[in-house]
Amino acid sequence: MRRTIARTSGLAALVLLCTAHVGSPDVWYEGDAGPYHVIVHVQVPGVIPGIADITVRVVGDTPEQVTAVVNLAGATAGTPPPDVAKPTGFNDGYETRLWIMAPGSNSVTVAVRGARGSGTAVVPVTAVANRRLPFDRRLGLLLAGVGVFLLAGIVSIAGAAVRDGVLPPGETPSPRRLRSARRVMVGTAVIAGLLVYGGNAWWSGEDRVFQNQMYRPFSAVASLRDDVVHLDITDSVWLRREDTVWLRAHGLPRWSSLVPDHGKLMHLFLVREGDQGSLAHLHPVTTDSVHFSDTLSALPAGRYRVFADIVHATGFTQTLLASLDVSDRVSGRAIGPGDDAVYVGGAGMGLDTLPDGATVTWRRSAVPLAAGSPAGLSFDVRESNGSPAVLEPYLGMAAHAVVERNDGSVFVHLHPMGTISVASQATFSTPGSGRTADMNMGPMMPNGHVTFPYAFPQPGRYRIWVQVKRDGRVETAAFDATVGPGPVQG
Repeated sequence: MRRTIARTSGLAALVLLCTAHVGSPDVWYEGDAGPYHVIVHVQVPGVIPGIADITVRVVGDTPEQVTAVVNLAGATAGTPPPDVAKPTGFNDGYETRLWIMAPGSNSVTVAVRGARGSGTAVVPVTAVANRRLPFDRRLGLLLAGVGVFLLAGIVSIAGAAVRDGVLPPGETPSPRRLRSARRVMVGTAVIAGLLVYGGNAWWSGEDRVFQNQMYRPFSAVASLRDDVVHLDITDSVWLRREDTVWLRAHGLPRWSSLVPDHGKLMHLFLVREGDQGSLAHLHPVTTDSVHFSDTLSALPAGRYRVFADIVHATGFTQTLLASLDVSDRVSGRAIGPGDDAVYVGGAGMGLDTLPDGATVTWRRSAVPLAAGSPAGLSFDVRESNGSPAVLEPYLGMAAHAVVERNDGSVFVHLHPMGTISVASQATFSTPGSGRTADMNMGPMMPNGHVTFPYAFPQPGRYRIWVQVKRDGRVETAAFDATVGPGPVQG
């Protein structure tokens, strides 16, 4: 109980923004649906059951039909028929709205049919209740006024029924009848008050249950000892995941095991608070899926936000949150070949230079960045002589990107295929199809050009780190972005 209270209070301010990625509830996917190249955007509802808005862009083709259907991982009931998406009339887009009925690991299966045949794309979606819808204060005051009026009417009607209900016309009520009417009015008021009190208690109880069932990432603690960073999952529901008796007594589900995503069981990110001047992208190892550790490269002192991406066997993804104080500069091991990377430095608005003179250019649109609108995260990597860089696969991808709002309320780890996890996508693959967690990783880019489908969820100041692999080394470029308010919803 104490752990639950501490966990709730400690993360309350941030938890309302958490989904698979902190503050980025929407799902973006870019890849192939058979012979068609599609970009899928799923606006996940903040409460479950809820309606998801799904937009599909079929790049360079005009299909005969686009459909979408939602599936729940491990569901035993029959799959509902797919909904036909309607053309948006803009940018080769198609849209539909689908109910997501159950929380947890879901998927949206998009099917495209046209002159070049048919194809499907599976887009994993982590659907959780992550916000509590507010009640409009003005509406509440109006309803309270109506309630007081109705209560007064009920009390008056009850009193009049006793006082005058059986009284002959023209006769004055006796003092006894008047006293009886007053007693009935008092009793009616008490009963009505108890009903209102009981209804409020019931509603408050339901509200507490809902808040307790809202999604919260596993609690975790980060520490640094002898240049080794440790991330320990401290949540009881994970530590006691094999204790079915305890889980049943607390009404908690059993979590499935962790699975590798891009070949790593955890992707750990450290971002220095304040100036966002340091980023570490690590892949700690574990023997028990509770305690993770990795040797840290050189890192400046400061307080760091810690984000840890993990994927469960059901396809459910989580981003764990912690903080880490680095009191003295970490000497650590030198940055060399491998998959870990540390970046220390500032950021540019459109161009950054890598250590060997190669450049990364953000091909920004002339349209200002706005919350909720496609961000146009498109980058060119060129050698020092100006020729396109040949990018080596970095954990199976042409590139990685990390996006963080300056206050830490938004964090997401992106790939050219979007925000989704490849391991999650494999969970929903058709049995016997031959799919593995290494398929559909997004195109390799020999011309040094990479794109990341994404939309900033909130206005504000952001930093974007783009990571590529060249000559066996992971290299990082950083860019700053200011995002304005999105379009006003009618």
